[in-house]
Amino acid sequence: MRRVAAVAVAAASVLAVAGCSSSGDGKKDGGTRGNPGVTKEEHERADAEARERAKDEAAMKDAAVRYTKAYVAHDVRTMCSLMTPTKRGGDGSLDGCVKHFEELGNGKPGSEVTVSVEGSPVDVSPIGKHPQGTGLMVKQTTGAEASVRRQAMRMVKADGAWLVDQKVTVRDEDMSAGNPVRNVLMRSPE
Repeated sequence: MRRVAAVAVAAASVLAVAGCSSSGDGKKDGGTRGNPGVTKEEHERADAEARERAKDEAAMKDAAVRYTKAYVAHDVRTMCSLMTPTKRGGDGSLDGCVKHFEELGNGKPGSEVTVSVEGSPVDVSPIGKHPQGTGLMVKQTTGAEASVRRQAMRMVKADGAWLVDQKVTVRDEDMSAGNPVRNVLMRSPE
């Protein structure tokens, strides 16, 4: 009998610590949505922060896609405007970058290229001349034959705008790594 009572007391203790109650309303102690101890204001603040993070992530992905599309279309001014001064090279200015890339030749713009971001952003530590940033996997699919090219990009937020600071081609063999974006950006200080 003592053993049964001890088990019952232990089970009740575990349930109490876990926050389980028989009330079933999920609003014990001012909590909301089944989160004991979380006020409505705290919940609303957390929701607002999550919306802001999602908006910021969408802006970062958009900048990476616009940069890649500008690169493929040989739109040098747009491409350079989406680079950090370090990535631009030379004196770091927009005009200097545009002049540098125009001197390399325009070439033939790519056709039928679809650009997308794969996977989730990852934190990337600083290396060489590159600051801490966020890594993305950008995928380019070209033409009817569906040729695929992947690039890891280090994105850095400067003055409220997301910019490309580093771009490295991801090889097929890199894709088997646990985190190909981080691995490629950290081994290649370009």
